[in-house]
Amino acid sequence: MLNKSRKPTETPIYKKIIVGAGTQIANYIIILFISISIGALVIFLSGMDPLAAYLALIKGAFGNWIKTADTLDRSTVMILAGIAGTLAFRTNVINLGLEGQLYIGAFAAALVGFSITGLSKAVHIPLCLLAGMLGGAIWTLPVIYMKLRWNITELVTTLMMNYIAIRFTEYLIAFPFKDPTARLAGSPVLEASARLPKLIQGSTLNIGFIIAIATAIYIYWFLFKSKTGYEMRMVGLNKDFAAASGIPVNRSYTLAMMMSGAIVGLGGAIMITGFFGRFLGSFSSGYGWDGMMIALLAQNHPLGVIPASLFYGALANGALAMQSATGVPQTVVVMVKGTVVFFVTVTVFVRFIRRRLTKWVT
Repeated sequence: MLNKSRKPTETPIYKKIIVGAGTQIANYIIILFISISIGALVIFLSGMDPLAAYLALIKGAFGNWIKTADTLDRSTVMILAGIAGTLAFRTNVINLGLEGQLYIGAFAAALVGFSITGLSKAVHIPLCLLAGMLGGAIWTLPVIYMKLRWNITELVTTLMMNYIAIRFTEYLIAFPFKDPTARLAGSPVLEASARLPKLIQGSTLNIGFIIAIATAIYIYWFLFKSKTGYEMRMVGLNKDFAAASGIPVNRSYTLAMMMSGAIVGLGGAIMITGFFGRFLGSFSSGYGWDGMMIALLAQNHPLGVIPASLFYGALANGALAMQSATGVPQTVVVMVKGTVVFFVTVTVFVRFIRRRLTKWVT
């Protein structure tokens, strides 16, 4: 009598979730431990106390409700920049121009904020944010044209557009839109009707943080639940196969680039209307570049951008307090961030952890 061949049993979905989520959590814990240890070693070799330095950093970021709220506010633009990077990288668009798009979006929002008067907050604020999004999106059009017309890689054009945007906005606030009453080059102060409402009095946290969280949720839905998002992800996975399947590749590329620019432009608009109250030269400390690192840290997942941005925001907000309290330079924080991104990028521990978890679960 012949034995019937047994069908291989499929792994239950809950076990797949345990393995997938457990792998990522364990991987980040190991990477964070190594990065903090390397930073502690550098601090120790410099003759300072690593424990005191890290405690000062944590206290500076989360010491009380006001500091915690300020950390959340610092994370707002990072969330939006990270989502912009995620959307681009997920669809295989190399957008290195986030910093420039941030500047253009910020200036566009400021222009609407100080030049239009007599509006209510309910009208003026959305107009400023919309202007920021349009500014960031429009700044990607030359890149899109050169890519589709002459197949010039966006790796170069987006990078060069950063410098043009930064210098162009510096010119605008130094000459045609300079506030004559300001000691430093800057635009006129925004109308009160263009300023974002605060969420917690005494802190810089405003409704921009809620907008950033809502944007992350929407982009997750768009990429993974909508038809257009599916097409864009397919183009990102294999452009030739997508084209052969009838997916409009050029349209997907254009939409991804413009949406990426619009989202980071929104981040610039929120910084101006929620924090600075006017456009200032060099207002960004490299948030566009941080967005690309955050996207890598989140492994190009829109919801993963949120904790990654909070981590970056806490480091940035606590670094100054650490330096003031212990004398440890803020460059140590930069080194910790770089170490984290390095280990996430090379995925040193992922295979080992996944193999171990799979054996344990099954």
